[in-house]
Amino acid sequence: MAISQKDREFMEEVAEYYRGTMVPDQPEGSIRDTAIFFGINRTKVRKILITTGDIASVITDEALALKGKGFSNKEIAEKMHMSEATISTYLPYDGRIYGSDDASVHAKEVRKYREYERDQQERQKKLKANKGEREMEAKKDYSWKDEWAKEVKMSYKETDTRPHRMSWDEAEELWKNADYDHPLVQDLMEKMEEGLKKKDVESDFPGALESRDEDILAEISGERMPFEPRTVYRLHMELTHEYADSRDWEVLKTYGGVKHGNTISRDIIVPYDMPLYAIHFVIQRAFGWQNSHLHQFRISEERYKALTDDNAEKWRKIVGVVFRSPLMREADEFWADDYNGGSVKNWLRKKYTGPYMSQCHGEGLISCQADMMHLDMDEEYYVSYARSYNHESREYDGHEYLNGVRPVLDMNGKETEPPKKDWSGRPVRVERRQFSDLSTDAVRYVFDRYPFALIERLPIWSVLGKTGRKPLHDNNVEDIKALEASLCSTSEALEEELYPYIRKILSDGIDSPAYQISLLPFTDKLIYEYDFGDDWEVEITASRDCVDLVESGRITQTELDRANIKCRETYRPVLIARDGIDVMDDVGGLPGFTNFLESINPVLDGLTPEEREEAMQEKRDWLVWAKGQGWKRNEKMRNINLL
Repeated sequence: MAISQKDREFMEEVAEYYRGTMVPDQPEGSIRDTAIFFGINRTKVRKILITTGDIASVITDEALALKGKGFSNKEIAEKMHMSEATISTYLPYDGRIYGSDDASVHAKEVRKYREYERDQQERQKKLKANKGEREMEAKKDYSWKDEWAKEVKMSYKETDTRPHRMSWDEAEELWKNADYDHPLVQDLMEKMEEGLKKKDVESDFPGALESRDEDILAEISGERMPFEPRTVYRLHMELTHEYADSRDWEVLKTYGGVKHGNTISRDIIVPYDMPLYAIHFVIQRAFGWQNSHLHQFRISEERYKALTDDNAEKWRKIVGVVFRSPLMREADEFWADDYNGGSVKNWLRKKYTGPYMSQCHGEGLISCQADMMHLDMDEEYYVSYARSYNHESREYDGHEYLNGVRPVLDMNGKETEPPKKDWSGRPVRVERRQFSDLSTDAVRYVFDRYPFALIERLPIWSVLGKTGRKPLHDNNVEDIKALEASLCSTSEALEEELYPYIRKILSDGIDSPAYQISLLPFTDKLIYEYDFGDDWEVEITASRDCVDLVESGRITQTELDRANIKCRETYRPVLIARDGIDVMDDVGGLPGFTNFLESINPVLDGLTPEEREEAMQEKRDWLVWAKGQGWKRNEKMRNINLL
């Protein structure tokens, strides 16, 4: 196949850059640096350079000679005692292309720019310690933004779940003709005030993200940052499991590509207003699942007990504000699951591209409170408690735990006998309580569905409190104290903040998903549960910056700034760090996945031929199955990934 003019120009551009790496202390040039610059692998760079005649090889000459005699690649590989794949990497794309004076206008401009760039690179080496100069280098070329031009256009396209995205022209026009009582104008004023406050925040340190000066980002980008989203968050996501042990973590490090922590993790920049329902789709994409099972978001028991005073009546009052109704219709729960075929990845992208607008009417305050009106707060329940049993001493210890909850009255309204024993025949202690006096632990026994699943229309800024300079998982004590002080962490604080708004919505009678309450962050840790059979769990924390990633060398400030810009311009999450390979559906959760990894990496030493063959057959069977699940062993990042 003939090489197109576009491909020819790209090859010439790669070759020009490679020639620029031929410096006195490295006269042979650097294929590695060229590959990194263009974001392609070294094999492709070498093949391009062979095509352009910039590098030569005895293998290439011999292979081309055989090719000229009519031999196929497979026959050439056999004659040269190499694999066909290796031979392919040493052959040019379609004959050699040599640089000529008859280059295209584009190629000439590229060459001129590359000469200029080489001069600048030499200058940069001398001024490496000067951070300002490094930022200037990042501002000179804006072509790195071309890769997401289509995504920017998509974010401005309205859909049923993506409202109109306001531009600066529209915002300024609205301001000019302002009706100061209009909700949009008030929102604009608040955002402008936030922007003014950010000017006073230190933004010029390694790892700066949320506080990064927008003027600096605008200079790097070549244009003003979009009016919305106004800022971004960094989310750190880690796979965890209640019953995982040290062996599981060791397997992930040995075979799962984990190098920087104990478990598979992702660090993602997201728009500050991304709601939980969109974050669900982000997690699916980032970890390799296919959205095949149920999921929910929850907070720790300590946190939801603090928000409810461990009381069923106070829990009821914030259903529709913090928690989903456990009586919500199934159709409402699956409002966003409209996949009808085609690429799952493309479908997921549309689900987490902003602006965001939930269509889950079952999460409306009025709808949820209507569900709660069906509950009889005076209904009585038997609450039974059992004592822990020590099997070694064959005695009960002093610790009591909740054993069960059931109504006092049966379906016919007749009073039933209280339970006397648990399922194993051991005696229990029973209390008789009204629903309004139940503890939150007891509330869980009343409903078929989990009653503390979070409402998913909530934006991430109103759920997760952020840490600064050091992420929460580093256990920085002062930072944790500051975070806890900023959280809406008690029922009294929640009541003071929310009840005026609750009363207004109930009195206005408007139950649109867009006309709901946003609240102050109420947790420092968010837990995402997926596939209630496999019991996958992802623990999520938020931070204002990426100091740890920059200091450890996992990302540069230039890359971070570009990711910051990319997230704002596309209104879409950006993956900035990954530790470990992708997982998959239906493998048995984290313990099942580690078992899978061991099975496809069998230890064959000391096995008999029969045992060796059996282990290899098991490996082949597992890999065939995994391929059917859409699994790929993907542990590397290509620079900064737009999810």
